[in-house]
Amino acid sequence: MRIGIDIDDTITDINEELENAALEYATTLEKNQAKDISNLVDKNDGNIYQVKYGFTYDELKYFLKDIQESITEKAIPRENAKETISKLRKAGNEIYIVTARDFEFHDDPYTLSKEWLDKNDIEYDKLIVNARDKAQICKEEKIDVFIDDKTSNCTDVAKIGVASIRIANDTNKNDSFATLKDWDSIYKYIIEME
Repeated sequence: MRIGIDIDDTITDINEELENAALEYATTLEKNQAKDISNLVDKNDGNIYQVKYGFTYDELKYFLKDIQESITEKAIPRENAKETISKLRKAGNEIYIVTARDFEFHDDPYTLSKEWLDKNDIEYDKLIVNARDKAQICKEEKIDVFIDDKTSNCTDVAKIGVASIRIANDTNKNDSFATLKDWDSIYKYIIEME
C-alpha cells in the first residue's frame, strides 16, 4: 500500500505548545482576547490562529515562519511513530509524507521538513510539501491510506475513497474515518486492513 502521513501533530504532538506560543504572541500584541473557533473548519494555512487572535496577515506570517518553525524544528516524534513507520515500510508499504508546510509561510518548507525527518530517522519514500488540499494530493499520488490529525483533512480524503485515520487524543467518532489515539493502534489498524 501507499501510505500518506502528515507531520505536524501527526508524527509529532506539538498542538499544546503551539497553542501556548500563539497565546503568548497574541498577548505581546495585546490581542489576547481569543475568539471562539469551535465551528471553524480549519484550512491548512494557519487561519485558526488568525481568526482566534485577530492576527493580521503579517503577524500570522511571523508566527508561522518564526515561532512555529522554531517549535517544529525542536519537536520530537510521538511515541512509536518512528518505529511504526519503519515497520510499515519494511513490510513493503510506500511512505509518502504529505505536509501543508508551504512557500507562503516558510522560506523553504521542503528543506525544513526533510531535515527534521532525517534528524529523527523517519523513513519515507517521498516528501510532498505545500499540500493544502490533501485530498487532491492523495488522488494524484494514488494514496491508499492517509493519516492526519485534522478532521477536515480526513473527511476530505475519505470523500474520495481513501481510507483515512485521524490521530487524536479525543474520542470523537466519525463514520467516514477511524480516530485512533496512538501509533500502536494505527499499526494494528493498518495491518488488519491488509
